[in-house]
Amino acid sequence: MQQLDNQNVQGTERTWNPHYHFFKLGFWINDPNGLFYLDGKYHLFFQLNPDDVVWGNMHWGYATSENLLDWQHQPIALHAEPEGLGYIFSGGAVVDTNNTAGFATGEHPAVIATFTHQSESEEQVQSIAYSVDGGQNFTKYAHNPVIANPGLKDFRDPKVVWYAKKQYWVKAVVAGQCVYFYQSSDLKSWQKLSEFGHNHGAHGGVWECPDLFPLICSETGEERWVLLISINPGGPNGGSATQYFIGDFDGIEFKPQDSPLGNSQIHWLDYGTDCYAGITWDNTPDILQSRTYIAWMSNWDYARDTPDNTWRGAMTLPRKISLVKSEVGYQLATPPAIEFNERNSISSSETLNQQPLVIPEAYKLAFTLNSDSAKTVLQWQSASKETFVLTIDFANKLILADRTKSGFNEKGFDTVVKMPIEVLEQQSVEIEIYADACSFELFFNGSRQCITTLTFPTTPFSQLSVALDSEEKQVKDVNLSAYTAASSTKSSKKS
Repeated sequence: MQQLDNQNVQGTERTWNPHYHFFKLGFWINDPNGLFYLDGKYHLFFQLNPDDVVWGNMHWGYATSENLLDWQHQPIALHAEPEGLGYIFSGGAVVDTNNTAGFATGEHPAVIATFTHQSESEEQVQSIAYSVDGGQNFTKYAHNPVIANPGLKDFRDPKVVWYAKKQYWVKAVVAGQCVYFYQSSDLKSWQKLSEFGHNHGAHGGVWECPDLFPLICSETGEERWVLLISINPGGPNGGSATQYFIGDFDGIEFKPQDSPLGNSQIHWLDYGTDCYAGITWDNTPDILQSRTYIAWMSNWDYARDTPDNTWRGAMTLPRKISLVKSEVGYQLATPPAIEFNERNSISSSETLNQQPLVIPEAYKLAFTLNSDSAKTVLQWQSASKETFVLTIDFANKLILADRTKSGFNEKGFDTVVKMPIEVLEQQSVEIEIYADACSFELFFNGSRQCITTLTFPTTPFSQLSVALDSEEKQVKDVNLSAYTAASSTKSSKKS
């Protein structure tokens, strides 16, 4: 496809190209797929329409990175076959180190991609493809599908993990509003183990994109299993969202722990409206201590209608998922997995008080608040007087992210995200904000709670002001790291 020129796309007055988030100029992308790490590189596959900036004609796009910040686009990895088994929907990938599938032929271990084929009649089946050159080229398995459809409309998004105790693979596949677990010794023949989801978690929409994996808590040394489930609709603030379960898996059944927050066993990985369909990388270093995660930064309520028609769809920041223990049980922490370094940032200590702070378009902002401040309000404003407002209300244990006056407001976009926050009296709360051309990612309480939200102001937010209801009238420990142009922006524009 001919690369689109920002200045020559009709109907677009402004573009919102991300500076440090992954996207693909000229194309539609959604769910991350087939994530694996091998030979010092992170491999990212994703749902791609190679012909347009709207959803359809699903292939697997492909990109690689050594640091999760600078991405190099690669040729399409898996092509749709409309006359055969169908379009290439979401799934995962594993590095078959022990060659259990028998595909490896040389120095590289085989990489096995697991994905859903959807036919013209919309039947969904589970298939695999394999690569023997480190992921550069994939061959579809001659005997696909490896799991036939059991008679369900929604049966998709396979994700595989190695179950070390019994030395076999376990595959999670969503089936309506639950998950089916399967086992295999060779990644080709699968037997059903169990089901999970009935009477557990949120059920306001279809379940999607499962991810099952073990984590060891560094504080206690205990192992627990984590299950991520995306749901659409039914999120805590409308439309798409991702919930998680922590529990035990014995190789057959997953059993969740009691709810640490006492909220009917519903735990949201991110309370924002724009963190969806995320999964984790296979084969990363120290994978039992933390899993590296990335999600699609959009929402099915309005994903097809966002105002920049030179591209649609970007990824969230990569994040490190770890298991943390609190007085009420285990929870997940998901801090960003990237760091702005000397090559691509300018850091300075700033004072946030009653005087507005001039801000760049892309940056990281970190600061500390004391919970004795009943309410703190941060307001971003553009030259066109559009605003994004973050209210941290310790008195009512609530955080509000208001984009109702941020510019674009169609298809339910004009929302106020609400997130409960648990803080103790006299507790200091560290807050990190990653801002880009069209997004905010907000991290609270050691990244145990997050809000990801898109914004499309007609002119960039250029000023930040803060109002505090406290005696100090000043935010502490403020550090602003402005992101400067680096190869990540350039590489994201390559075909």
